[in-house]
Amino acid sequence: MVEFLVILPAMLMLIFGAIQFALIFHAKITLNYAAYEAARAGSLGNADFNEVREGFARGLAPLYSYSADDKDQVAAFQRAREKVLNLVDDQILVRIERLNPSTDVLNHYKGNGEIPNDNLLFRNFSSSSADKQKVSIQDANLLQIRITYWHPLYVPLINRMIFSFICCRDQDEDFAEENWSISSFIGSKKGDTCRWGEDRACDEDEPHIPLTAVAAIRMQTPAR
Repeated sequence: MVEFLVILPAMLMLIFGAIQFALIFHAKITLNYAAYEAARAGSLGNADFNEVREGFARGLAPLYSYSADDKDQVAAFQRAREKVLNLVDDQILVRIERLNPSTDVLNHYKGNGEIPNDNLLFRNFSSSSADKQKVSIQDANLLQIRITYWHPLYVPLINRMIFSFICCRDQDEDFAEENWSISSFIGSKKGDTCRWGEDRACDEDEPHIPLTAVAAIRMQTPAR
C-alpha cells in the first residue's frame, strides 16, 4: 500500500503525459495536412489569401469535428470549418504567413498584374534582384506558407506543466540560461526567457502551445 502511494503520483503523470502528447502528435499530423491543403488551394487560386484560408479550414476541420453520427457528419464538418475560419480571422490562435513569394518579389514580377506562370521550363532562368535576394521567375512561382497553430492542452495537471515549459512562465533568467539549449530548440536564444513568453496567445487559464507547419508547392495559376 505504501509503495503504491509513493509511485501513484509519478504513474499518473506518466499516464497523463502519454495521453496529452498523443493528442499533440495527432494535432501536428492534422496541421501538416491542413498546411498542405492550404498551399494547394493557394496554388490553384492565384495565391489568394481567401483560397489559402479556405483550404486550411477544410484541412483542420477534422480536429474540431467531435462526435457525430452518420446523419450529422456533414453538419459537424461545416461547424468545425466555421470554427477554424473564425480562428484564422482572429489571428490569435492561428497565423498564416506567406514566405514565398515575398511582397517585394510579387511586386517585382507582376508587371501585368500577375506573376507569369506559363512555359516556365522555357523562360529565362536568370535571377533578378528582388527582396534583397536574387530570385528567378521559376522560384517566384513556388508558393511557400508557414502556419502557426496554438493547440489547446486538455489533460489536467500535465497541461499546465507543458504550458509553463513551452511559454517559460514562472521561470527566472537563471533557469532559462542553464537550459538554453532546450529553449533554443523551441525558438529562443541564450539569455532570453522564451520566444513565446509574451505572446498574446499565452493564457495560463486556457493553456495552449504553438505548433508550426510549413508547406511549399508549385503554383498552378498565376500569382496575383
